[in-house]
Amino acid sequence: MREDPVLWSGCTSGALTEEAFLAAFAEAGFYGIEMLKFDTVPWRTVEGIEFRSVTVQAFKGKQGPCRERRQAVVYMGPFKEVLDDDGHRLRRGVRHAVCDKTFRLYQNTPYSDFFEFIEPLVPVAPEAAASFDCARGARRDPRVTKGGNYTATTGEPTGRCCDGGGGCA
Repeated sequence: MREDPVLWSGCTSGALTEEAFLAAFAEAGFYGIEMLKFDTVPWRTVEGIEFRSVTVQAFKGKQGPCRERRQAVVYMGPFKEVLDDDGHRLRRGVRHAVCDKTFRLYQNTPYSDFFEFIEPLVPVAPEAAASFDCARGARRDPRVTKGGNYTATTGEPTGRCCDGGGGCA
C-alpha cells in the first residue's frame, strides 16, 4: 500500500490505527482525550484492512507543578474505579487526596460530572503550598480538609434522612 500513489493521495496508506491516533494526542500533551465518534462501518477496506472515521475531543493545559492544598475529590462512578492518564487510581465513593493541579483539572470538561470536590476548611494559599507526591495515591482523611482539631457536632435532622425510596447510609 505504501507504493500505491492512489492510496497515498487518498490518505489511506498513511492512516494511523485508532490506538496510534489516540496515543499521538497523549504524546502531544493533551488530556481528557475522548472519542466522540467511531464509525463501526469502515468507509473503505483495502486488503482486509478497514479504514474508518474517528472524531476525537482533547484539551491542553494540564502542565504545572503538583502542590498540596489539602483538597480532596470523590469519584462518584459509574465504574468501580478508574485510572486517569496521570496514573491516579480513583475508587468510587473514596475521598482521594489530590494535588491542586489535578483538583482544578477534574473541575473542567470532561471530568467534572464524575466528581465531588472538597475544599479544605482553612484554605492553603498557592504560594504557601508544599510539593505534593501524586504517586502516593492516598485517601484524604476528613481531618485534613476540616482541620486536625475539628470536633463539630450537629443536631439531629428535623426531616427524614431518606425519601422512602432507598436505604439510608
